[in-house]
This record gives sequence, C-alpha cells and structure tokens, in this order.
Amino acid sequence: MQVTPLTSENQAAALAYLRAMPYRNALPLSNATQLRTACDVLVAQEHGRIFGVASTYHDLPIANLTFAAESSAIVGALITALAERNTRLREGIVWSLLPSDRAAQLAQHVQLVAAETEYQMVVEPEQLKVSLRHAPRRLIEADVPQMNVLAGTAGLEVWHQSALALGPAFGCFEGTQLVAMAATHFITPEVIEIGHVATHPAFRRRGYAAACTSALTQAAFALAPRVFLMVLEHNTAALAAYKQLGFRVLDRMRMAQFRL
Repeated sequence: MQVTPLTSENQAAALAYLRAMPYRNALPLSNATQLRTACDVLVAQEHGRIFGVASTYHDLPIANLTFAAESSAIVGALITALAERNTRLREGIVWSLLPSDRAAQLAQHVQLVAAETEYQMVVEPEQLKVSLRHAPRRLIEADVPQMNVLAGTAGLEVWHQSALALGPAFGCFEGTQLVAMAATHFITPEVIEIGHVATHPAFRRRGYAAACTSALTQAAFALAPRVFLMVLEHNTAALAAYKQLGFRVLDRMRMAQFRL
C-alpha cells in the first residue's frame, strides 16, 4: 500500500470512495474539493483501490486532521505521513471531529487529551420548518465588519471572515446592528455544513439564530441535496431549537483533542 498526495490521477477514485458516505465523510470531502487549496490531502491506495483518505486544513487557528480509512493500521499510516508533511501536527494539541468508530481508531495511535460529544444534525427539505418570527436577510461583503464583531462578542472559536466566500450567510438586524447570523462552513456537490451560528448576548432567546439558520438552510438546498450542522451534546438549548426547525440527530461524533 502507498500513501501519496491527492493528485489528478487518484482524485476521481478518492472522491468516489468518500462519496459512498457523504454525511460521515463530509469533512474529508470538503478538504478534497472546495477547500482543496488550503489543505494537504493524502490517499492510501494499492493497485488503484482506495483504502483511506486523510487531510489537514491550514486556515484554522488550531492544528487539525480528519480521515476516513478501512482499518486502524491504515489510519496510523495516514497520520504518520500527514505529520511528516505538516510539522505543526507534532508541536502541540491537535483537534479532530470524527464519528465515534473513527475516534476509536484514532485513539490507538495518539495520546488523547480530551473529547466531547457532538451531534451531526440533518434535515430534509420537506421537514424544514420556516421561521417567520424574524426576517433575516442575506449578508454581503459590506456586512463582514459587523460579522467579525458579532463573532468575537458571541465567542465563536473558529470564525474567519473568509467564511462569506465559502457560501451564503444570513443575518438578523435590530436597527443597523447585526444581532445574529448563520453562515456556511463549506459546500460540496453532495453536502453543505451550516455553522458560525451566533447571537449577540443581549439578544438571545428571541429566535434570531433560529430564523437565520432556517433562511440559510433554505438557500443551501438550492446548492446541494444534503444539509447538516453540528451541535455539542451539552448545548441542550441549541439541540431543542434545531429540532424545532426540523433537524434530527443522524450521527454521534467526537471532538477529540490529542497529541501525536
């Protein structure tokens, strides 16, 4: 088996491998498609058959990796090769959001520091409940300064103003102040992840974030057939709000922090 970078020669086979499970492989898919220029992507293959794909996304402020692989041994080979190309992965804490079974594979090769459970929540077009309490509008480049302020005030950990270039975003305003927003983490032809959902602390519990999420989800279904978002297990208020919009829990994921 060989571990090599993603190239034009193996890209079609690697994408076909990941597209067999578009929700579970959403992050690897995004790193191999829309976010490709900001990622290192490695492929484990033998005689044209793909056995795994791993990647790291450079634009996050935290070291990170994600993967999909046939066995724990292949996971180990992919992580070792990825770390050889990216020394940052060996310099401190690394983060990885994975389905529970993949988190167990990862644990065989790293020193686990902490882990939280996150739910992958999905919705179908016919299940989405449109929020009519507020009237969010699509955000544009001129809104980025206010988006930056809201992200800081609301405590978004992985916010970057380039999010607006990755897909649509919607916001609610009180007067001229942006008080809530929802944006796009990434778009692939198979699936879209909604993220950067935030409300100013002074305007919480009024349905603003739900309205933004609902509007963004409607727009997302015009771009891809599947839409999902992530929510921490202990964030019961957000879980309830998303369920009211028609989202359901599809998978139990682990946000792992570890050292190589």
